[in-house]
Amino acid sequence: MNDCEETNGKAIKALIVFREISDTDNLFAPILCDAIRMTGIDVRCSKEAFWESDTAYDIIHFQWPEEVVGWNCEDPDVIRRLEERIRFFRSRGAHFVYTRHNVRPHYANDIISRAYDIIETQSDIVVHMGHFSADDFAARYPQSRNVVILHHIYEYTYQEDISEARARQYLNLPQNAFIVTAFGKFRNREEIRMVLGAFHAWKRPHKLLLAPRLYPFSRRNRYGKNFLKRWLSRFGYYVVRPLLNRWLHLRAGGNDDLVDSCDLPYYIAASDLVMIPRKDILNSGNIPLAFLYHKVVVGPDTGNNGELLAITGNPSFDPDDREDIVHALETGARYAAYEHGEANYDYAIENMNIKKTGREYAQVYKDAINGR
Repeated sequence: MNDCEETNGKAIKALIVFREISDTDNLFAPILCDAIRMTGIDVRCSKEAFWESDTAYDIIHFQWPEEVVGWNCEDPDVIRRLEERIRFFRSRGAHFVYTRHNVRPHYANDIISRAYDIIETQSDIVVHMGHFSADDFAARYPQSRNVVILHHIYEYTYQEDISEARARQYLNLPQNAFIVTAFGKFRNREEIRMVLGAFHAWKRPHKLLLAPRLYPFSRRNRYGKNFLKRWLSRFGYYVVRPLLNRWLHLRAGGNDDLVDSCDLPYYIAASDLVMIPRKDILNSGNIPLAFLYHKVVVGPDTGNNGELLAITGNPSFDPDDREDIVHALETGARYAAYEHGEANYDYAIENMNIKKTGREYAQVYKDAINGR
């Protein structure tokens, strides 16, 4: 066991505060847990253990504060209990690490915002996925200890040897189209307008936008007893969506149409270009996913997202400038033709592989314990 894996002669015991691995489609934390475990650290993912266990951990590792208190939490007492649990674990010798995924919550309320404040100020070391975030956080909290570790790629997670032709056949997509994939749930009308407006303005023949979670329509009964909203949502899904898909050259679904994890790599493999459909973003897991599949990425020049695109030579855009977005799409198409995706893959394999990430987090754990 090397120096990173133990402290005071015993193995480091760590808890990543995240739901049980079998109960999530967000694989960031489970993959990170496996990467850290490969270094010899005794680490587990569990939200319940944070709230209920009396185990003495050396490290408590927070990810999203929403994951700790609940994504739609409206119980003000949870703040008191969060502070009590942090005091309890600290009294047992624990040190705290926080990976900063977002600047602030996407869907904020006062309780979740307060949870962000507590976790940000109580963590001994804050890990950032880019220098943009580290600099921003240091300006907010001058006494904070900040470390940069890039977002890991999803090695050994999905089937990686899928050809573009096979992926298109599997998804019933045209083989001769230039396919731009905008993956993930669109969060608001501004993101929908940004992507659709730029894609429609882009004068590219045989183009197709693949956006499996674009529309705010649902085929499910998510509005309960509100008959009007339920009817409008279903009308939008079954009538408006097909019309817009044909008119705008889209293959798009409703924003609660979840993509099965077995199908996800086919969407990326089928793409000529991957687009990050966000107006304001700190980090995006779509970039390392696209890099793993040798794809060129275009995205907003914001946060760590813009920093990583610049470092790797991928086009970025001003999300409020439609002409700039169209220019980025045109540039991305040229880069794809010149196989810039291979350079993206090489960069990711060298700098974002899970073994490297695991070692870097193991060192962060040891530094937190030793007060460095």
